[in-house]
Amino acid sequence: KFFKALEKDGDFELKARNDGRTIRQIKARKLWDQVSQAAWNSADPGVQYDDTINEWHTCPADGRINASNPCSEYMFLDNTACNLASLNLLTFLDPVTGLFDVAGFKHACRLWTMTLEISVLMAQFPSKEIAKLSFDYRTLGLGYANLGAMLMVMGVPYDSEEGRQITAAITSI
Repeated sequence: KFFKALEKDGDFELKARNDGRTIRQIKARKLWDQVSQAAWNSADPGVQYDDTINEWHTCPADGRINASNPCSEYMFLDNTACNLASLNLLTFLDPVTGLFDVAGFKHACRLWTMTLEISVLMAQFPSKEIAKLSFDYRTLGLGYANLGAMLMVMGVPYDSEEGRQITAAITSI
């Protein structure tokens, strides 16, 4: 809705969170300029698109996604927590041969998934509701870091077909 208003240089409705009524209308362009400036000032361009996020929601019957953590890598139901971990891809790249240790990466993924699962079981959450929902949904997040650095070490341009294929292969694991 916002980007349609922005494309038409139209107005955008600001809505109350508690009842959805329109508080006021402002120019979409003015709001976009303010959002862009704030993202630039804070060095966190984690702009979130509420309608898209909720269209892609994996458990919509259980509630809306209203917010994320500060870096936007975790979005789910209110009062849930996610145990996150990232694997450093450079540790799986042999510096001599340039080969990626797929077996080692798979093993690390299995170990860290178990570790994250155990951390949910043993965690001390700030409220009973957060503890229950986090236990019920098993909100775990395992990602990777240093993709760009790994591709550079390999001599593969980040924005290349080969770089995208390597990224897709690692992500699919």
